[in-house]
Amino acid sequence: MSPTYLCVVCGKEFKPYRHVQKYCSARCRNKSDKDDRRFSGVRDYVIERDGVKCAKCGSDSNLIVHHKDWIRTNNDPSNLITLCRSCHANEHFDIVDRKEKRICLICGDNFFPLCRKRKTQLLCRRKVCKAKYKAVKKRTQHENVACIVCGNSFTQKHTRHLCCSDKCSLSYMNLKKAERYANKREELKAKQLRYYQDHREERIAYIKQWQVENVEKVRAYKLKNALKRKKQVNLIPR
Repeated sequence: MSPTYLCVVCGKEFKPYRHVQKYCSARCRNKSDKDDRRFSGVRDYVIERDGVKCAKCGSDSNLIVHHKDWIRTNNDPSNLITLCRSCHANEHFDIVDRKEKRICLICGDNFFPLCRKRKTQLLCRRKVCKAKYKAVKKRTQHENVACIVCGNSFTQKHTRHLCCSDKCSLSYMNLKKAERYANKREELKAKQLRYYQDHREERIAYIKQWQVENVEKVRAYKLKNALKRKKQVNLIPR
C-alpha cells in the first residue's frame, strides 16, 4: 500500500505519483508558486514559524499569510502573520448586523452592507451601480456658464456641455449643420470661379475654333435666335 501525504497548500491527503511531491494537483502547485512570488519567497517560512496553524484561533486548515499594515509590498517577516480564512476575513471585513440596511447612492435600493474597516460601503453589489459611480466620480464640476442659445445660466457636467437643455442643444446642432452646408456651398462656388478664371483663355480659343469649323451651324443658330426675338416682339401688346 502506497503512503499518503498532505498537500502543503490545501491540506488534502493524496497519493504521490513520484517520491518527491508536495502538492495534490497542478492547481495547488501554481498557487504556491504565485504566493511565493507575491511574498518574496518567505511565505513558507512564516507558516512554519507560526507552527502551521492560525495565530488567533489555532486552526490548521485554509491558512493564509496576512500583512499587518495592509501594504502588500511590505514582505518583511515581522509584518506577516499566519491566519485561517475566517480570521483573515474578520481582519479585512467588519460584518454589520443583518437588521441594519443602507440605501445605494445610485439605484436607491436597500441592501445589507459588508463594510471594510477602512472604507464604508456606499453602493449595492450590482456592477451597473459601480460603473455609474465611477463615471460620476471622474466628472469634474465646473462653474455656472451661460447657454450659447438662450443665454440662461447652468452648471456644466463636462467641458463639452454648452447648452442648458435638450431643446437648446437640438437647435444648436441644426444651426451648426446649416453653417456647414453654407460653408460647403461657398467653397464650391469659389472653386468653380477659380476654375473658370484659370481656363478662360482656353475656353474662348476652343469656342472660336468651333465657330470656324462649323460655319453653317453658327449661321442657322443665329437665324433661329433672330426669329425667336422677332416673335417675342410681335407678342408684346401695344
